[in-house]
Amino acid sequence: MAPLAADSSVPIGFFPSPPPGNTPLATPPPGVTPNFDHPESNSWHVNVTAAICIPLIVIFSSLRLYTQYRLRPSRTIADYTFMLAAAWTVIYIAILLALLNKGLFGRHIWDLKVEDLSNPPFLLVLILEAIYGPFVWIIKVSLFCLYRQIFTPKPYLQHLALAGIIVTGLFYWSSLVAAVVLCSPRRNETYIMAFATARCGETKGLGVIIGVFNVLSDLYLLVIPIPATLALHLPRRKKIALLFLFATGILAFNASALGLHYRVQVNRSYDDTWKVMPMYLTVIIEMTAGIAILCMPAMATLSRRYTPAVTAYFSRNNKDSNENEQSRFYEMAKQRNVSHSSNARTFEAQGSNMYGHTATSSSDSANEFRPHTSDSVTFAEKLSRASGSP
Repeated sequence: MAPLAADSSVPIGFFPSPPPGNTPLATPPPGVTPNFDHPESNSWHVNVTAAICIPLIVIFSSLRLYTQYRLRPSRTIADYTFMLAAAWTVIYIAILLALLNKGLFGRHIWDLKVEDLSNPPFLLVLILEAIYGPFVWIIKVSLFCLYRQIFTPKPYLQHLALAGIIVTGLFYWSSLVAAVVLCSPRRNETYIMAFATARCGETKGLGVIIGVFNVLSDLYLLVIPIPATLALHLPRRKKIALLFLFATGILAFNASALGLHYRVQVNRSYDDTWKVMPMYLTVIIEMTAGIAILCMPAMATLSRRYTPAVTAYFSRNNKDSNENEQSRFYEMAKQRNVSHSSNARTFEAQGSNMYGHTATSSSDSANEFRPHTSDSVTFAEKLSRASGSP
């Protein structure tokens, strides 16, 4: 990627000093007016992606290192290449964020003034171009070493992985040499002038070639373990789990394919400072996916080691909770029974008193309306006299 290719409309590398006034770095498209005061920027996409991916890299790497030093006594070359890959990935993202902090990239090239240019941003771009190949290569080396470690009884896969290490190494280290040779300042050149030359502009086509190679190498990494995995004498469930582990590489493959798309766009456009941002975003995702794939075996080891203990812990807590709940239930039922018994005795006593008082009252009422004997005789005599009876 050459942010200032030779086809830019203003050959800024040949200005001995910034011209007066607000001179745009390139001629805008028809109908577009340069915006120097409040320019649009798409660098925030890269910032957000980096803010998500860096913690993921740290978490996955920490879990892998814990497994590596606490649960496995032996070390392999894949362990050492992984540590190097994780460190280099974080360094690459840090340099990219430092570049974005300069405020030059992420804006349209016609929203930049010639006097805004300085050498440090272009030095960072050259560093990113140079180290990209070796950094991606060390991630792929770690993956090939992981294959060699897992499929030790498969000689053909050992040879395929070794061939992948050699071929990718030759290509990616050659890209470092090409970036340094094409875009480094020559005699009496500044970094700005070097990036404005036709020779540095050729790195845009080199970027497309790198994108194609990324897709092919990721596809190679994705395919070669499948036959060996299917041939293993494992239960179907474990085979599916192992295939899923390698299928995580689909994320890296998709990121590299999308990166190729954006590299083609950069190659076809002179608005490099804007078009390059989506490409950087896919680079971060591709590197993070590679680190995550390398950590998957460690995650499986941690799962086998601690899942039974965690399950037992939660089962014990659930059992204790159920027992406590049953105890509370029995206690509430006991209190409810005691309360019912007390209420029954109280009700019985109240009923006895009530019915005893009622019987007495009924007897008294009957006696009240029943005439006494003496009163009955007197009444009969009076009745007999009144009727004239003897």
